Amino acid sequence: MKEQFLGMIAGIAAAIAVAAPDSAMAQDQWPDGPIQVIVPYGAGGDTDFHARVQAKYLEPILGVSMPVINVTGAGGSIGARQAKDAAPDGQTVLLFHTAMLVNTASGLADFSWRDFELAGISGREPGGVLVAKADAPWQNLSELIEATKADPGSIDLTTNTGATTYLVGALLNNAGAAFNFVDVGGSADRLTAVLGGNVDVSQNPLGQVKPYIDSGELRGLASLAEARTEALPDVPTIREQGYDVAFQYSYFYLFPKGTPEDVVSKFAEALEAVVSETPEYAEEIRTTYFEEPYFRAPAEASAELEAAEQQINAVEF
Repeated sequence: MKEQFLGMIAGIAAAIAVAAPDSAMAQDQWPDGPIQVIVPYGAGGDTDFHARVQAKYLEPILGVSMPVINVTGAGGSIGARQAKDAAPDGQTVLLFHTAMLVNTASGLADFSWRDFELAGISGREPGGVLVAKADAPWQNLSELIEATKADPGSIDLTTNTGATTYLVGALLNNAGAAFNFVDVGGSADRLTAVLGGNVDVSQNPLGQVKPYIDSGELRGLASLAEARTEALPDVPTIREQGYDVAFQYSYFYLFPKGTPEDVVSKFAEALEAVVSETPEYAEEIRTTYFEEPYFRAPAEASAELEAAEQQINAVEF
């Protein structure tokens, strides 16, 4: 009888262990297959670049492949929703940036970064650039804005509705400009549009447009950064030209809500090792996008996103 009772207790304990593994077991078992990285923009842009270069260095640490899946549309909110609705098993993660906060503030998305598990900030872009074809009639931002005032709506500015470029466009128009917003998609599409003469003015990442500014194909009218960058020393900031507009966004990773805390922590630790401790990674982002390594652990990242949220929510869209 005693042996039967002990056997029954052992069976129950085994069943509980299988049905509800503890956190240590969850971490030991994760990842148990490829981790899908959803990028809510097209291939060839800055977000896609960051996902792919970080995945390259994360893969040997985590021991699995990290395929990047580009899901485009609606300022990034379609890809974000797909990640939000994924199983919370740690096998799907979203790489987005501060545009997600604009998605929410503008009403494009009915969810926010708080509806995910934040794994940390993995980078900060060095400031976008307002560019036009080199033969455009405006030599600087002041001339451009005066031209928009003279004929409101006649000059196109690329924006991605609900994304950070939409925010910057709203900030410029709130400061007195009168641009016509044209949504042509992510940064790769915006670059194609301005080079092809399909739009008048575009907003693009510094690293993406610098070669075309250096070659004389594009003219840099203003930097969106807080301070003038050494990479484009002849391009003044928007603030230097008399308009109180500056914006630099951060890239961050989000897991579906309910993903085990220890899984998120393990990913964050691997991410910190790549961003803060890998010289080869630092050299790649400096060479390609003129960025310095920038990492914020989940608690710090949350505080930074909350501060950005306050700035964005104060804008009238």
